[in-house]
Amino acid sequence: MGRARVERVILAAWVAVAAAAPAEAQVWFAGAQPSAAFTEALGVLAAAREQGLDPADYDAPGLAGRAAAAATDADRAIVGEAVEAAVHRYLADLSLGRVAGRTAGMLGELPTRAADLEASLRALAAGDDLRRIAASVEPRYPSYRRLAAALARWRERHAGPQPPDVPAAPEVKAGSAWDGAAPLRARLAWLGDVPVYAVGAAAEGNADRAVTDGSADGAPTGKGPVAPAAAPLRYDTELVEAVKRFQARHGIAADGALGKPTLAALNASPARRVRQIELAMERLRWLPDPGRRLVYVEVPRAMLWALDLERGGEDLTMRLVVGEAREHATPMLASRITGVVFRPYWVPTKEIVREEILPRERAKPGWLAAHGMEIVASGAEDAASLAPDAENLAAVEQGRLTVRQRPGPRNDLGPVKFVVPNPACIALHGTPNRRLFDRPRRDRSHGCVRLEDPTSLAEWVLHGQDGWGRARIEAAMKRARPTGVRLREPVSLAVAYATASVDPDGTEHFLEDIYGLDAALERELAGRRAASR
Repeated sequence: MGRARVERVILAAWVAVAAAAPAEAQVWFAGAQPSAAFTEALGVLAAAREQGLDPADYDAPGLAGRAAAAATDADRAIVGEAVEAAVHRYLADLSLGRVAGRTAGMLGELPTRAADLEASLRALAAGDDLRRIAASVEPRYPSYRRLAAALARWRERHAGPQPPDVPAAPEVKAGSAWDGAAPLRARLAWLGDVPVYAVGAAAEGNADRAVTDGSADGAPTGKGPVAPAAAPLRYDTELVEAVKRFQARHGIAADGALGKPTLAALNASPARRVRQIELAMERLRWLPDPGRRLVYVEVPRAMLWALDLERGGEDLTMRLVVGEAREHATPMLASRITGVVFRPYWVPTKEIVREEILPRERAKPGWLAAHGMEIVASGAEDAASLAPDAENLAAVEQGRLTVRQRPGPRNDLGPVKFVVPNPACIALHGTPNRRLFDRPRRDRSHGCVRLEDPTSLAEWVLHGQDGWGRARIEAAMKRARPTGVRLREPVSLAVAYATASVDPDGTEHFLEDIYGLDAALERELAGRRAASR
């Protein structure tokens, strides 16, 4: 259901409710005074910032003023209509997002929460609690609530005292004396990457007097206060290790060097981090509610999580290689994993064939054979391999013949491919190229998602199905020909784009906007604000 249609349905629901209800039963006024529902609605709208939304879009102060000035039943009816419009806009924004996911490049399934909005609004008219209704239409992804908690932390940082910026330090080495050590320690303590020391403790080297920010395992949650100025003016081992932790959380090579990317991330303003979190929450509203089991991918961070949402917790986490910015960007996608193919053929896209494979074969005949590739007339497993002569290469270029890569150790899909129906032909699969997983930034594919540990994901996806345990999976991965398995219960897949991410322990990650989608979403939201004035 598209957003415009949803808003028409919601408005029609309110009209129907208002027409059917006598004046004394209206929701927003009790006689001449605003009702408890009115007061609650204004409170929810005023707190829209907690959901990463803009309270100005719903004008709670203006509605309160109009209610106080309403002198007649007609005036109160007009105010009631305005409250209804603000509430339905808020619920639509909360459940679907302020920008339509389709227009922003979202592929696959759409949110189904919209179908519940009409019933929710009728329940509100009948006296149900707006806060409960709002909670029922939020995105049902664990990352959404974690982002909301991080948003509150960063708003608190933004409102409170902030440490000075860390100065440039191109020549500072580990152990060097440096006047910037004090502001660096203060900022790392503010962010939770280094302990906060009692006055004089750092200078005395008294580690026993260190005070952490209270996280159970010492993970940075960013709740620690600014460190005192008594820290030693030296880039000591503790600071180096803290910088490495910070770098790892920000997609930067964890080498302890205070280069430009590290300093830019260290000195990023709270307002910038707040906005990244808000945009990440906005995109989660574009996703449909997941099923019991979910494979969740974050593209800028190039990470995957496999979750059983009924049981809670994360069963599996792994690094990924995603689409190269910006020529081969991995799209935002909501779909399902419907099957697994062991020892798959790889059939490159027409673009890859024309721009990369054919030029290589023509420049160096025998390249196809050396890379386990063949020309075939069909996708049948037993299709005859055709000679890579000039005539057949021309037929491939014209789309009359196909190039594919045979199963084997050099196959670009690795030992496993996961079947994901989608219009962009994006798949999750293994890879023979392991070195890319060690890089902090991993946007190097043609758009598909390469998996660090496809065997474990296959085991998780196939858990409980027809005896497909680890031993049988590993045997299938060694066969000469493909083996396909259709899932009895498809697994939800969400490929999200978020430059802000929060782990279950509260550890925050902020990543580079590798595809420029944060900037694009900012423009879309600015256009919406301008259109509503």
